Amino acid sequence: MLIQSTDELAGYFRDRRKSRVLTQVAVAEDARLRQGTVSAFERSPDSTRLDTVFRLLDALDLELHVVPKESPDARTAGVTGGEQGWSEPW
Repeated sequence: MLIQSTDELAGYFRDRRKSRVLTQVAVAEDARLRQGTVSAFERSPDSTRLDTVFRLLDALDLELHVVPKESPDARTAGVTGGEQGWSEPW
């Protein structure tokens, strides 16, 4: 999945949490964070610390892949099945 903003990242994390039927409290406990921190990230992620993002990645059983923009994998990173990568750079 190509994510290009903090809002997109927070939305993806929220959707992942809900699809796994997890509460903010459960994710916070697993990530060793306060529920308020999870809520703040989902609502307004711009000032979230990077270590918090990595704790949330772990709690949601996700991993982060960073690839150069010119890489062939950059447009299809995380694309599976019949999904298509974006043709635009945004």
